[in-house]
Amino acid sequence: MAIKEDDLYEIKRAGYDRLRPDRAPLFLWGTIVFGGAVLVVALFGVIQADLQVNPLLLTAVRIATIILGAQILLTILFSITPISYALQKMQLIFATIVAFKFSLDTYLFFFVAADTENLPSYIFTTAFILMTSGLVLLIITIIRAFKRVKQGELRKDGEGLYNFKQTKNVLIGPGIFGLVMIAGSLARSISNMEGNIGMYFILFLCITLQYSIAIALPEFILLIYGKFKFESFIVPQRSQHRNKKGKPVRF
Repeated sequence: MAIKEDDLYEIKRAGYDRLRPDRAPLFLWGTIVFGGAVLVVALFGVIQADLQVNPLLLTAVRIATIILGAQILLTILFSITPISYALQKMQLIFATIVAFKFSLDTYLFFFVAADTENLPSYIFTTAFILMTSGLVLLIITIIRAFKRVKQGELRKDGEGLYNFKQTKNVLIGPGIFGLVMIAGSLARSISNMEGNIGMYFILFLCITLQYSIAIALPEFILLIYGKFKFESFIVPQRSQHRNKKGKPVRF
């Protein structure tokens, strides 16, 4: 069944409100501040490391530095209001990519810190499994989002993208899995008197951030679909889509 414009009513509302082009720069600059801080700490860890850092991590840090530079330049471009509206399709695609990168930024710091601390290999394995699980969760939430669209849940009187009763297994399952993985690895570290307990707190922050964004990203993707599929999803500048009383035009 093909997706109709009315099927994406709630997504369209979001596109005219909290996801409109002139609000995107707030998110984009926020991710730069956060990602830049994480990268600086990771770089400091590499420079100050007593042991030789894994070449793969060194390469990852160099690539992350280049990506952050490109991200800053594009964010400056998409922060110019006329450009943000004129190129809002590209801006939204860029914001979606940035959000995905943002969900993985803390893992770079974790892996660099774990390597410089010379932590046991099972801690790396735990982090990698949890990160992979987050990617699987993202795929599941995207599939589920399109399924709910086809079920009519994003129409004007629908239940929306997320309904707790129907979503709790999708949300709670990965969370429990992550906590069990961390608890098991932590118990092993304590019993063997190895590792740094603080690293598990960082890992918890990694999966919390990644899993939260995995749940939020489908809305971005549905809005991208709407902007490319339906002309009415293209948001005119605020001065143009307000009436004489200054109230938003209803669609």
